[in-house]
Amino acid sequence: MDCFIRDDKMYLMTYDIGTSFIKTTLTNVTDKIEFVGATVVGTHNTTTEDRRGNEQNADEWWDTICRSTKELLKNYSISSDQINGISFCSQLSGTVLVDENGNVVRPPMTFLDRRADKEFKEYFDTGLRIHGLNIWKLLKAIHHTKMVPVGTYHPIWKYKWVQNNEPEIFAKVRYFLDVGDYMLYKTTGRFVRTEDSAFCSALNDCREDHSGWSLEMAKAYGIDKNHLPEIVKCTDIIGHLSAEVAEQLGLSEGTPVIAGAGDVSMVAIGSGNTKKNMTGIYCGTSGSVCTVVHREMQFSDIMMISIKGPNPSQKYFYGELETAGKCFAWARHLIGKMDETEYSYEECALLISKAVPGSRGLLFTPFLHGCKTPFENGDIRSSLSGINLETNKGDLLRAVVEGICYHFRWMLESQAKKCKISDTIRFAGGLARINVLGQILADITGHAIEVVKHPQYVGALGASAIAAIGLGKLKFEDIHNYIEVANTYKPNQETHEIYNKLYTKYLDKVKSDRKLVD
Repeated sequence: MDCFIRDDKMYLMTYDIGTSFIKTTLTNVTDKIEFVGATVVGTHNTTTEDRRGNEQNADEWWDTICRSTKELLKNYSISSDQINGISFCSQLSGTVLVDENGNVVRPPMTFLDRRADKEFKEYFDTGLRIHGLNIWKLLKAIHHTKMVPVGTYHPIWKYKWVQNNEPEIFAKVRYFLDVGDYMLYKTTGRFVRTEDSAFCSALNDCREDHSGWSLEMAKAYGIDKNHLPEIVKCTDIIGHLSAEVAEQLGLSEGTPVIAGAGDVSMVAIGSGNTKKNMTGIYCGTSGSVCTVVHREMQFSDIMMISIKGPNPSQKYFYGELETAGKCFAWARHLIGKMDETEYSYEECALLISKAVPGSRGLLFTPFLHGCKTPFENGDIRSSLSGINLETNKGDLLRAVVEGICYHFRWMLESQAKKCKISDTIRFAGGLARINVLGQILADITGHAIEVVKHPQYVGALGASAIAAIGLGKLKFEDIHNYIEVANTYKPNQETHEIYNKLYTKYLDKVKSDRKLVD
């Protein structure tokens, strides 16, 4: 495998395909994973009239990575033959349906898409139920796949929605893919699903001494087994760039394509969370709490599950907040300047730091697009209470940040009831760049918080680590020492006590808001 390393340096190009941005990142793997540079391009999400559907444009994904790859090579004076490999970090739970020629038959549905409510309820909302799910169907899914497709966002129900509502389009479907799998097709011409993608589809046979697809569960859900492609390891070299694809990307023919994985495991790996019971919080467009464990775990009472990733000896036990950084972006836009520009992150940090803990009674719940963990409800929405005549921009921004952090604490505490979590939490994502947020997170959760270098690019850094493993440069046990920590924040006990009282009010507010939509 060392034959793919073209010189003493290992330059890698990795792509983080997210719901809000596509990040193309150039790294160099030496005795650490060095961040060289990146481009960030916003994606265009199309929302259906009823606000339940959410789609993206597959051509835009491809055009963006082609342009940004050439731009990075030019900006950093690196030739295409210096790139030793490419790989992907991608949003999970997308639904990409393609025909036999690899053309998408309809716009890809993102994990934010919740239009398949009818399909989900028709399957699970029957008979004897626990946590709202048919108990026998729940147990069957756990037995066969260790994964229950809970919630209307799950790809199975979006697949069924297309089947039920767009039959002419569905008739063209050859393969049922996720976002990263589609990008592997575009770069190699192979139709595959990575192991984590297959697991998250809730169709991967996870019984002892079994592997591949669970044909029994595919039949139960009404999924055509012929739509399920080959399953590959995240560290596999899926193929090499053809002359045509290489020209489009601006890279060299024959460049290896390493599979990569979904954002859950890539964020954990890119943050250096690669040891048992290490816990991380990610705050990008969405947010998550993830702990590395060594066994399958799924708990419908807190809506958390452990999923497969690149390391076969580890699982990633996580819960998700759909709109974390998205809430902050909303507030930042809302308080925009008179000239209609937005405050910079530095200006926002100053406004937040001037506001007092508790934001003078302002309380925000971060549910702009529903809640997934520790309860699933697509109809609940954010609330902002406690506004008075003295409320200012800093109070609003801080209240939104505090609401996000309260919810992260709730997710941490929910996880801690099911497994051991670490005392020190790794923090990453776009909002981790705001120093004051790291301190607020420490004060609210009571945990020490470590922020890694280049926290907004941890997904792409994780993909670089996996590419380096696939090319024989690294081993899984090396990764933790390759990721650098930039800042550490320890909780202020006095402020923590203030937040303890406010956290109780937050939980009470969520409880009352749930009654409005349950």
